[in-house]
Amino acid sequence: MGIQEKRKRLKDALEKNIKEEKMGTAIAITGSWGVGKTYFWNKFREDYPSKNKYVYVSLFGLESLGDLKTHIYSNIENNHSSIEIPRWIRGLPSILKDTKISQFGINASAKVFDSLMFNQVKDAVICFDDFERMSNKLDIKDVMGLANQLKLEKNCQIILILDESKTEDKNKEKYSEYKEKLIDETIIINSVEPLIRENTKDIDKQLVDLMVKFADELKIHNFRFFQKVIRLYKQFRAELPDIVAYSTEKIILIRILQGYFIDDYGESSNVGWKDFTIENAIKLMNGIENDELQGTKFIVLNRLSKVSYQFVIDPDQWLFEFKKWFEQKGSLDFKELKQLANSDLISEKNNLIKEELQTLMNQWRNLNVDQDYCDYLFEKSSESITFNDLENLNFHCFLLKKFGRNDLSKQLKTKVIALLISRMKENYNQVLENATHFGYKNDNLFHWYIKRQKLHYSLTGLPSLFDVLKVYVLDKNIKNKAKLVLQYATQKDWDDFIFIQSTADLELKALTKGELMTVILEQKIDSTLTPLIKQHIEAILFDKLSVSTDSFQQQNIEFVIENFKKKGLL
Repeated sequence: MGIQEKRKRLKDALEKNIKEEKMGTAIAITGSWGVGKTYFWNKFREDYPSKNKYVYVSLFGLESLGDLKTHIYSNIENNHSSIEIPRWIRGLPSILKDTKISQFGINASAKVFDSLMFNQVKDAVICFDDFERMSNKLDIKDVMGLANQLKLEKNCQIILILDESKTEDKNKEKYSEYKEKLIDETIIINSVEPLIRENTKDIDKQLVDLMVKFADELKIHNFRFFQKVIRLYKQFRAELPDIVAYSTEKIILIRILQGYFIDDYGESSNVGWKDFTIENAIKLMNGIENDELQGTKFIVLNRLSKVSYQFVIDPDQWLFEFKKWFEQKGSLDFKELKQLANSDLISEKNNLIKEELQTLMNQWRNLNVDQDYCDYLFEKSSESITFNDLENLNFHCFLLKKFGRNDLSKQLKTKVIALLISRMKENYNQVLENATHFGYKNDNLFHWYIKRQKLHYSLTGLPSLFDVLKVYVLDKNIKNKAKLVLQYATQKDWDDFIFIQSTADLELKALTKGELMTVILEQKIDSTLTPLIKQHIEAILFDKLSVSTDSFQQQNIEFVIENFKKKGLL
């Protein structure tokens, strides 16, 4: 039953009873905490104004039946009658509580006045709310009894707003006992859709529909969750240009929904950021439930995929940035995200390409592939390599190969690797971090390629062996990354430094070759590298010994080797 049908049902029940019955009726509006029960009732009153007197009673803060009665007649609203007890008179009992009034020689208790005033309450609509927050001093049995009295004896229409599942155990038993006697009709509110739509009138309808679908699929019936989502979305949206692509607004909303879901329900659902991978998305498509993807986790990810596959199949840069913020639980870095929004990711062209790729993936899932499919997939995937995720690109290569287009698969791989090479030259570590954000995948060609290039690009930008050794030999200073330089220096690098570069340097040439090699062999930059350095220098000396034709030079080299060995340096 839709929300409009429920409103009509409530309207018909109240109107029929007011017109035809001599006693009132009692209607319970129930639903989980935060689902919008009070909003439903207030919206109903706004849309269907009544001529009857009305009072809203929040049970929160009331500590006795006397307080409850006083609240009812003190706050009753007579919207259509010209004759009404002045509010200052109705408020007297709360002012004079537990005091005595003396007039014309007659002593009367304020409680007597309280009772007299309450007896004037009749033919009213009375709404009782906040049962879950009711004081322990106030017995639900007394509240239900009073509601029953007002219904049967005072022809009042009673509305009870409560979450039956949240009522305390003792009160729950008493409520159940009175429920059959008191309640004539129950309206169940089980969707936050009306509240979402009421609070998102300035947000694109398609985005609002996505939130509603998210609430229904994930069975989130607490509007406070969506209050946080809407607030953060509006906060971030205000930082962007007035006109941005719809697909950009959509992905921002998806990442915010994703983040708050993990924060609020991740533990109970066994779902975390690490579960949003291409690998899991493929398992979901194929309905594969295994040890890692099973039970509650499988159900939740499957429901998210029904809302939008972008939740589970598109781990883009937006996900990485929002993940950082949600994990840090700090203020959102709008400067960084704004730069991201203004980058290629936000361009309409790129977003359209992503949507076209999404359509191609849906075609494949729905067994709707035609003869032009591979050519179109290759074209769109090639256009996306500057902003697409390597998991997606690797999967596109896999699909092309599976469909018999190994030629296109190889071309796409070549294009991606060319881009990776240019980016690794600039910042290898950043490329590695972005690629393996959710872990290294052995079956991902591009992960394997990046890892394979680690040694080559790790040395990019390192100081030369000459730069490292000169400052160390002369001043015992150790340059940044000196250990890496020593570790990856070749025999030729050592030979050039000792016998060519040091000879040409004005400061180093003051040292003899024996002194220079002694300092090197005794280096304290990294003692674990000493055996490797010894091996290089010994090999250099023996090479020079073997190629020398001068007997005196040969004897000189043999003496140096023997002397180093005596000192334990070789």
